[in-house]
Amino acid sequence: MPRIARVKEEFSTYHIIVRGNERRNIFFDDADREMYIDILNRMKNKYNFKLYSYCLMDNHVHLVINDNGNDISQIMKSISISYVILINRKYQRTGHLFQDRFKSRLIDSEEYLLEVSKYIHNNPVKIGISARPEDYRWSSYTIIIRGAGDEGLVDGSKILGIISKKKEYAIKEYKRYVNKQEYDTEAIIMTEYGNFSPGKENRIVIINKQQAQEKLKAMAEEIGISMEELISNQEARDRAIGMIRENSILTLKEIGEIVGGISESRVSRILKKT
Repeated sequence: MPRIARVKEEFSTYHIIVRGNERRNIFFDDADREMYIDILNRMKNKYNFKLYSYCLMDNHVHLVINDNGNDISQIMKSISISYVILINRKYQRTGHLFQDRFKSRLIDSEEYLLEVSKYIHNNPVKIGISARPEDYRWSSYTIIIRGAGDEGLVDGSKILGIISKKKEYAIKEYKRYVNKQEYDTEAIIMTEYGNFSPGKENRIVIINKQQAQEKLKAMAEEIGISMEELISNQEARDRAIGMIRENSILTLKEIGEIVGGISESRVSRILKKT
């Protein structure tokens, strides 16, 4: 079967997955992971790409890379070849280490970028090797929640900047967002056969009040009432509050402002009730 041409665009961001051949391990100790991170640093300096997040698992790697005008295939080829050379030398091994091709998907929105970062930072929790994302040493999560900017390996300010320009607030909300136990894995993970699932269309990540208001308007239209009627109807309003909280990174205060100016404490009571 002929290969499907890789989707690439200049100055684009990609969710990349690199797997071990036959899903075997590509890291055999922590020194190997340090070696891979060192290679990421060197190649970032060489190609001037931006690394928004990463997670190194035993038999695969997640990377979120903005090519910054470079060829993503060349970037990944340089990273992988450099690592294979060092691993083969270290363990005196031969043969394939990685699967034939890395998998990539364009990230075309800030909402999708947030969801991907949440998913990959939860990888160690998902498979049970870490209780919390911050407990896992080999991901970018702790770098981002320390408020990293563009000066190091990870350009953490990109992720935080989607949430807010106020760093302390953005960090707090990103922690809450990542530690939510529910996330739309179907939209971003790969199937057993290495293809991206088409995903679910009903899971929406709301990152600002305008998007929340648009979602409320759509909800009102769906049940045949106006926005004003939705907000004044207690049952409908309470369902809307639950929907926004479940699918957004908005604070209780912001949710209250959207649904008619009710207080933060009242929103909290409604959520506990619903």
